[in-house]
Amino acid sequence: MQAFRAASRVIATPALRPALRRAPVRKMGHGHDPVQAEADMNSWVKISAGAFGACGVIAAYVTYVESQHEHHHDEEARSYKKIRNKPFPWSCNDCSFFDLQCFRECKANK
Repeated sequence: MQAFRAASRVIATPALRPALRRAPVRKMGHGHDPVQAEADMNSWVKISAGAFGACGVIAAYVTYVESQHEHHHDEEARSYKKIRNKPFPWSCNDCSFFDLQCFRECKANK
């Protein structure tokens, strides 16, 4: 082991010696004592719970506002929505496959 240390002293140039020293240890808790770290953790738990509650209240409000306005399910017929290059291969050949209202009207007219 001593031979390794002697060899490393000879090999290491003066420019490399600062890099070979031990790097300073970074303290993740900013050097607080455990009591202060626990107090900081508890404050962030409270802040997070408050933010979660605020988001829940805002989501409930937006849901309420969105449910109050009328939904426009009855759209007027638009010419670009019903382009037929050839008829459909079923009995009501002008109705699309999932248009149940059109099927009812077609069968009532026949």
